[in-house]
Amino acid sequence: MDLESIMTEHGLGSAAMSPCGIHVDEEGVWYYQGVEITRENIVQLFYENLHITSEGAFYVEWRGQRCALDSADTPFVIVDVQRTDPSKDGSEAILLSLRHLRVSEKLDPGTLYVGKDNVLYCRIRGGAFPARFSRPAYYRLAEWIEQDQDSGEFQLVLGGNRYLVACAEEQNEG
Repeated sequence: MDLESIMTEHGLGSAAMSPCGIHVDEEGVWYYQGVEITRENIVQLFYENLHITSEGAFYVEWRGQRCALDSADTPFVIVDVQRTDPSKDGSEAILLSLRHLRVSEKLDPGTLYVGKDNVLYCRIRGGAFPARFSRPAYYRLAEWIEQDQDSGEFQLVLGGNRYLVACAEEQNEG
């Protein structure tokens, strides 16, 4: 199974945005017509060609063809976080490990927000995509989150700085 055969089977041309039988569940597991896609090279191809509309809909565009995804949430799920040791200048970072992706991504702490059902998210790939924290990754990151005594707001403490963990409404305004 490859993207070209999936798209051909569903008659998708360059302007089409019809569903093509691909579903991504809340945990970032990919399925084609209800069967889990286990070939990592296929999933990697999807991620390399993944796009998002201004309305927040995900699609894969490859060789001039578009395939709309049925995504229960975001296809990007953070499965682990690692805090780096402070460098010579005292700066530190949090590295995100995402399901199916081989390369870690550095957390932009200013993009943290709590969404529906108290699920923690951030923006990745230069702010282009939302990423959902899995429960284990959320609990690990929570070790570095403190509640401000005066405002009651939750803040990530990193490199001597405090970053607000916004609510989804605040994130959408920004």
